[in-house]
Amino acid sequence: MLFVKLPVRDLATARAFYEALGFRIEETSSDEGEAAVVLGDELVLSLQTRERFAALLPGDAGDPAQAPTAVHALTADSRAEVDDLVGKAAAAGGRPGLPPREEDASYTGSFSDPDGNVWEIVWIDQLHVIN
Repeated sequence: MLFVKLPVRDLATARAFYEALGFRIEETSSDEGEAAVVLGDELVLSLQTRERFAALLPGDAGDPAQAPTAVHALTADSRAEVDDLVGKAAAAGGRPGLPPREEDASYTGSFSDPDGNVWEIVWIDQLHVIN
């Protein structure tokens, strides 16, 4: 499994944002300092208060609201799913990213969550890749 840990300013706001995108919160792994967002069978996003996140580091945590600290990418099953997830992000308080990009075998949309964490949603045309 992969656990991605992100610092957030307001845990309730961050939690509501990811729930609005259609992701499930694993309550047994969540508490007042952390929300475990299930992104897939083997992928969990751990939203942590800045205090909880800082306890994991020897130095200061970066602030994605000031400058991106990473770009996270998830795959989608279709172009429509890319557009749907980007639209849900905007409706839930996220910020738009780059305009959608179409390449030979892929389609990518992007957004930032309320804390400034950057996400790309990518559809890959498997038929084009295989041939």
